[in-house]
Amino acid sequence: MQLNVPHERAEIRGRTLDGRYRVGEVLGIGGTAVAFEAVRLADGENVVVKVLRPSFVDNPDLVRRLRREGEVARTVPHPAIVQVLDEGVLSGYPGADGSPYLVLERIHGECLQRVLRRVGVLTPEVVGALSMRVATILHAAHQHGYVHRDVKPEHIFMDRAPDGSLRVRLLDFGVCASARAPKDERDREVGRVFGTPSYCSPEQASGNPDVDARADVFGLGIVMFEAVTGRLPFSGSNVANLLRRIIREDAPRAGLVRQDLSFAFDEVIARSLARDPEDRFHSMRAFSRAMSPLVIDRRTVDRTLLSVLRLGASPEEGVRTRPDVRAA
Repeated sequence: MQLNVPHERAEIRGRTLDGRYRVGEVLGIGGTAVAFEAVRLADGENVVVKVLRPSFVDNPDLVRRLRREGEVARTVPHPAIVQVLDEGVLSGYPGADGSPYLVLERIHGECLQRVLRRVGVLTPEVVGALSMRVATILHAAHQHGYVHRDVKPEHIFMDRAPDGSLRVRLLDFGVCASARAPKDERDREVGRVFGTPSYCSPEQASGNPDVDARADVFGLGIVMFEAVTGRLPFSGSNVANLLRRIIREDAPRAGLVRQDLSFAFDEVIARSLARDPEDRFHSMRAFSRAMSPLVIDRRTVDRTLLSVLRLGASPEEGVRTRPDVRAA
């Protein structure tokens, strides 16, 4: 699906970047970046080129975050993190502004957000198995000093591996926190909200940049709550009210919304959504240990997920320009 609307960065369509990548049609426009389909000329491989929108090229923090996606891909040795194959800067043509671009592997499949829109809710066992897969990816990132800060169904991507098994990926480390971030960057983050508001932890909602793995535990808890109940645990008439509720209120129990949910599963979600980080699972490994006894037959669960996926699209396709709700 291509966008039938004018888009930013249209000037690079059809160009060859650094003599290596021929840029094709736009795939999607996000809050801060535009993604294009492209071909690597050396071998004809289909790839994705991601570049900042023009209005953000002079923002050093956004430039740094785009480059950090490449840093995460190089640093965290996990196959479920989308590979960043190359990096460069826009140059060599009239109007080129020298802003960075990333070259990512082209993947196909479907995100959890689209699945939930189509099927409504998933069984607890399916949600448990999927959340454990995501937790493994996050644990690898946490071990290398990164906190994703934007765990949500749109970023959980599923497809069929070459051997026919289910493959789960976690996308978009564009607003991740890094333990190695320079002090000036961390100072500028104080008081700012990073992440999608509906999936923010209380510490993110309060503008605290010093988050750890437990912020992602909270985000994954919201994903689980939504996947088993069909609704989000927090809502508000506007973003400010939503964030205020996340900071001040305890999350509702999923078991009160979906009454066939087992007490043990409800407890895992509730502990993941504890308002005080000290009361949450302290790591993704601890989360997985608690969830593991509740997922009996993971192969059957994988087959169930594969049966409901509509495969073939890229994650960026059909994404229209939306407000940048991830970096207030």
